[in-house]
Amino acid sequence: MDDQLSRTIGGTSLQLDTSEKTGGVESLYKRILVSMRESSDPSKLVLDMILNPVIPLCQKVDNSVIIADYQIHMLEQLMRTSPKIETCVKKEALKLARDLKANMKENTENSLAVLGFLLLLSIYGLLDYFDEDEVLELFAFVAMHEIAVELFGSLGFANRVSDFVKHLIKRKQFVEAVRFSCAYNLDDKNRLVGMLREHIQNARLICESSCLKTNSIEIKDKARDQEIASLGTVLQCISDYKLEVEDLLLYEIEYRILELKAHKGK
Repeated sequence: MDDQLSRTIGGTSLQLDTSEKTGGVESLYKRILVSMRESSDPSKLVLDMILNPVIPLCQKVDNSVIIADYQIHMLEQLMRTSPKIETCVKKEALKLARDLKANMKENTENSLAVLGFLLLLSIYGLLDYFDEDEVLELFAFVAMHEIAVELFGSLGFANRVSDFVKHLIKRKQFVEAVRFSCAYNLDDKNRLVGMLREHIQNARLICESSCLKTNSIEIKDKARDQEIASLGTVLQCISDYKLEVEDLLLYEIEYRILELKAHKGK
């Protein structure tokens, strides 16, 4: 049928009804995960799904591989199962990793591509084939992803986390610096809260600067949405790591979010 895409992986036929995008895609994701659990070689299955995706948006462009959200999820699930990797599968994964790295040279801001590359290194044991310092530098581009903290340790970089946190601070990635600090027991409470406050201040300055430069309501609302999202990451970080912060800080964040929402459309 024209409205459907069908493919068989791991002996299971996967069919996506493209006329029902959201429900169809979610259903496909669930079936892929089931296939992973039932597969005799999930490490090969995941590679096949990256190289030959079912979903049209994930097609190759100029022979380069595009990494999609659901493929990242598959790789994350695979990493946590620590599968046995056959030699032939490892060779295939290495080729894919090299292709991804080559494509990243001009676009390290594509965090999904970078994250996919790092996950491949961890799952398929490929770190020895790449320069460790270059690999470590890539973590700054994926530090906002929850899996990054775990991945950092699985690739053997735990003993370099202090320098990495300093690097994040220099890049003004304060929430990410706090996450890594908490995960690896660095810094004291006051310093962590101070970094979160600096993140909050920077987010506000960026939003206000963007709004002052334009009369466009659409652009102003986009800037406000970005600040709201930024404040949301602070609240999530506080919750995830059970940080003890003053009630006043929480009140300031919540009040600012309400203030931003009230100004939308104006």
